[in-house]
Amino acid sequence: MSASFLGSFVAGQELPASDAPQIAFLGRSNVGKSSLINLITGGNSARTSKTPGRTQTLNLYRTDHGSIFGDFPGYGFAKVSKTDRKQWEMLIESFLRTEYFDYAIHIIDARHIGMESDLSLNDWLNHRGMDHLIVLNKVDKLNQKEKAEAGREAQRAFPGQPLLFASSVTREGKRELEKILRTIAAPSEALR
Repeated sequence: MSASFLGSFVAGQELPASDAPQIAFLGRSNVGKSSLINLITGGNSARTSKTPGRTQTLNLYRTDHGSIFGDFPGYGFAKVSKTDRKQWEMLIESFLRTEYFDYAIHIIDARHIGMESDLSLNDWLNHRGMDHLIVLNKVDKLNQKEKAEAGREAQRAFPGQPLLFASSVTREGKRELEKILRTIAAPSEALR
């Protein structure tokens, strides 16, 4: 799967029309949203940074399957002013409140399960009725015992939610995530 950059958008801007599924990539600052998009698309379409809070707009990418990926600004501990943080929160919420996005990939650092901001986002997505997958990212930083414990913690924190382990370093979860995204983009193909 490959992707091309469609553009960066701020709150109030109209997003490009599309009949294909639009998938939101959400998570805390520095959780690896852009790296995960690059892992799935096999390139470096999404800009990555070691500095938390670098993504300050909604960046859209069109995949070769026609679906649109939305790389949202991170929430959480980014070292920015309260005013900037509030603007980011308004941007995230304004785009999610529209009916534009059909599905969400909620990315969580596998080392930090159950943070209040992640629990709140999960509750918000459930309340809105938006189907979403929780991706426990950065599992390359865990040993097998820690990974098993992270899975148990995630099941307790997010009961009933589908979970997937991933790492852009080891490429774990890439194939499974691609399959899920293809199913969303073309449900009829998954039945073949």
